[in-house]
Amino acid sequence: MLETSKIDSFFDGEVQLKQSSKDTPKVSKWSRFVKLGFPCIAAALLGVMVVIPNIKKSVDLQDNITMPRKNELEKLHIEETVFSAVDDKNRVNVVVADSVDEVEPGSQKVKFQNPKGTIPTDEGKINISSDIGYFTQQENILELETNVKAVIHEKTTVDTEHAVYDFNNETGYGKKTIKAVGDWGTLNAPEFLYDKKNGILTLVGKNEIISPKGILTADKETKVFQKENKTESLQNATLKQNDNTVRADKVIAFFTDTAHKELKRVEAYGNVVITTPAEKASGDEGYFDPQTGKLELFGKKKSVSIVRENNTLTAAHIIAYFTKGKKQELIKAEALRNVVVTTPKGSARGDRGEYNPQTKMVELFGNVRIEQDGNFIDGEHAETDLTTSVSRIKGGEKTGGRIKGIFFNRRKNKNGSDSKK
Repeated sequence: MLETSKIDSFFDGEVQLKQSSKDTPKVSKWSRFVKLGFPCIAAALLGVMVVIPNIKKSVDLQDNITMPRKNELEKLHIEETVFSAVDDKNRVNVVVADSVDEVEPGSQKVKFQNPKGTIPTDEGKINISSDIGYFTQQENILELETNVKAVIHEKTTVDTEHAVYDFNNETGYGKKTIKAVGDWGTLNAPEFLYDKKNGILTLVGKNEIISPKGILTADKETKVFQKENKTESLQNATLKQNDNTVRADKVIAFFTDTAHKELKRVEAYGNVVITTPAEKASGDEGYFDPQTGKLELFGKKKSVSIVRENNTLTAAHIIAYFTKGKKQELIKAEALRNVVVTTPKGSARGDRGEYNPQTKMVELFGNVRIEQDGNFIDGEHAETDLTTSVSRIKGGEKTGGRIKGIFFNRRKNKNGSDSKK
């Protein structure tokens, strides 16, 4: 049986482990837990921080471990250690370890063999384990190695091989692959960083978050802003939902603060490409609202475009509307400013345009011009059938419904080239 009075005396620097003293002050179970159980509980908290950022610490651990001075005593060694403590809500926290060893005499660093912890929370309980754990008092740093695992409320499991947490700066990191699996989906990344003060978890390197709501990937990093309920992905960032895909240099996704984390808004910046089963749209900036099915694309450096087979619709600004639900099919698109429709047979331009994917028709309004083989017709309203590439044009009220144009006759010269007359 572990004699707790000796442990207390050892940490208070009063006697050696082999000695006893009647004057040894009595220390509560809570104090022993804080001194020896601190690293294990911290490990559990780190697992919580990675996956369920909104959970608060179950135990307020403000104390630290006090080690003997160098060469003052031999290294501490305790086997089959069990610690328990009650938090401010009268919930019992339990930490066990096969052994606890001081790394070097006076080093202020202890090693835990097979640490395991169980921490109750408002939502359930958290189980944390690893093969090896280290805690350095001077730097106040916890390091877990080999088979690091956290099970959150029996719903989410986090696995990695390396995790470090700095309690002074409230930051953590892991240099080995991290994987999380739960009823919400899966998460994979080569490394991670964690900033507790600002509530930011960063997945470093090519990362992937898969859920029933969609798939989010990025080549450089994805930052999870826990307080703002949003993610920010950089470099070839891709958000895929069903058969629709948004890809850009940067993709920002906003979520509701409900437990299901419904997608609320998507922002895309730089080389934006949106792909549906039938169309492909591109621009410099894009904004999508899943609640209304409204997508806006803006052209900053170049025009926005929608491509369907061999037909292209370009403009400075395009607003597209999608159906709600799983399929999210394109209903219609509105094109504003400098609108141009290009087909294999020619082109048409106007101030404003509307595209109907069901009928495959594009309508143009205001200062419309249709061009084909150098010929052009001007009017106020035009319709282009993207299936047949046939266009029709009408005049407006200002011209009494009339249209005007210029046509060229083509005939072959003796050298075989065309000439216009």
